[in-house]
Amino acid sequence: MTTNPLKPLTVAILAASTAGLTGCFSSSSSGNEDGTFSLGVTDAPVDSVQEVNVNFTGVTIKPADGEPREITLDEPVSKNLLNFQRGNAFSLVDNVEVQAGEYNWVRLDVDSSDINEMNVVTDTGDMVALNVPSGELKLVSGFTVPQGGSGDFTIDVELRKALVNAANGTDFKLRPALRLADNTEVGNIEGTVDGTFVNNQCGDQTFKGAVYIYEGADANLVDLNSNTEEEPLMVAPAEIPEGSSERSYGAGFLSEGTYTISYTCTVDDPDAADDLSFAETRNVEVVADETQVEDFPESP
Repeated sequence: MTTNPLKPLTVAILAASTAGLTGCFSSSSSGNEDGTFSLGVTDAPVDSVQEVNVNFTGVTIKPADGEPREITLDEPVSKNLLNFQRGNAFSLVDNVEVQAGEYNWVRLDVDSSDINEMNVVTDTGDMVALNVPSGELKLVSGFTVPQGGSGDFTIDVELRKALVNAANGTDFKLRPALRLADNTEVGNIEGTVDGTFVNNQCGDQTFKGAVYIYEGADANLVDLNSNTEEEPLMVAPAEIPEGSSERSYGAGFLSEGTYTISYTCTVDDPDAADDLSFAETRNVEVVADETQVEDFPESP
């Protein structure tokens, strides 16, 4: 197990956050009661599709002691979420001045009226409509914008739970399976997955496995459909990235703390109870602004 610096984009996000904190706190002595709010979006990956394009129109945040604050984007932002994995993110809101203090929830406002802007491209290359009937993806998760300072956050869209094939491939829906991370307190876990190890675990099956990440030490290894707080925080597929010959995985924007990670070749349906078979389970300590390297199998 080794520890590496965070990848460049994550470092840039954190550096921007630190700069914002320095500049804004210096003005707090003048009685500034506001702070700034920044929000990016990343993706916990999903299998069986080529693209998941989402058309964002705004962000709404709810102060604990006030009315919701709507932040409308100058122009809608349509992004393929599958391009933003392994610690990469794109910015929706950048240093918008807001009321300082505690907030109860954050909501991503989307427009699914145009299939050219919001869609799923399947493995067969078909473009299928992606719908959010309510027009919003809401996350009830408290956060703080410091007085005279900067609140810098990233929302992780957990596509394995969020993306639902509603009509046998002719229609997809996106439900609010989201996680909020404070960019000043996050690190990564990543590593390689040995080909012989994969073959021994998976055999000839098409799915080559994934690394499950659970909060806490010695976690109970349950599937995505356990409907408990023990469910995996993230599932990182063991894949061969473009331009590489080596199978690897990556999990980004993890808050500081202890995690349990384990590898499985069992296909996990998030809408069904599955009995997963795990291998190489271990505890990992995540530190802010660092990447923990955890290979499978573990080095002797």
